[in-house]
Amino acid sequence: MHYTLRTCTDSDREWAYALKREAYLEVVERQFGPWDEERQRSMFAGRWNPAISQIIMIDGAGVGLVATEDRSDELWVDEIQLSRAWQGRGIGTAVMLDLIARANAARKPVRLRVLLENPRARSLYERLGFRVTGRTATHNLMEHRGEVADD
Repeated sequence: MHYTLRTCTDSDREWAYALKREAYLEVVERQFGPWDEERQRSMFAGRWNPAISQIIMIDGAGVGLVATEDRSDELWVDEIQLSRAWQGRGIGTAVMLDLIARANAARKPVRLRVLLENPRARSLYERLGFRVTGRTATHNLMEHRGEVADD
């Protein structure tokens, strides 16, 4: 599926929060219990960084968000979220494959973290050749080095 990226601005804040809530509500509740709106808004406010965030666009509509940092030793994927209506259509795979290609061209690994209770995302990353390199109390740390794994 063809997508484009649009750089976020601070005016995208509420849209991005609504997307986060939609994309993560079930995962957060599985891992941490009932969604605490005040706590989630506070955490979002502390992490929101439009400078590293881009809106994933399909036919002119925002369907997701990807936030990355091109660091000296890695391409860090801070987050990738898709609206539920657009999940399972290959968009996340396409975005991740493009990020892997970008990192490969720069001879860097792609690194990210995925919530322990998000097996769907972990499965996607593993299918693309990521491997678990560590674990925190809440996340699996994952890394991709080199070419995409064969399915």
